[in-house]
Amino acid sequence: MTNQEKIQRIQSAIDHPGRAAQYDRLLEELGDLKYNYGDYMTTAPINCDRELERLPEADYALATALLTMLLREDHFSNGALRRRLASGQLNAVLCRMIETLRG
Repeated sequence: MTNQEKIQRIQSAIDHPGRAAQYDRLLEELGDLKYNYGDYMTTAPINCDRELERLPEADYALATALLTMLLREDHFSNGALRRRLASGQLNAVLCRMIETLRG
């Protein structure tokens, strides 16, 4: 998949927000689901808020790891993704993914 195709799919997820399954599917389709997302994190146990502070300087791999982290947070704390979406944090991660793909 080209970067332009990835950008289009990510933008579609921004334009049409959904549930965690939609974002899981997005990462799988992009080939960017980070099963080892913990390897990218600097806190243990993982502190999502602190990890998200790294977003402005994140490269594409870290941004996809952060999105995976948010999806796993929702798995363990049902409703967390909805709160992250409402606060703008989820879209910030998606926008950072687009920024890094544009170079």
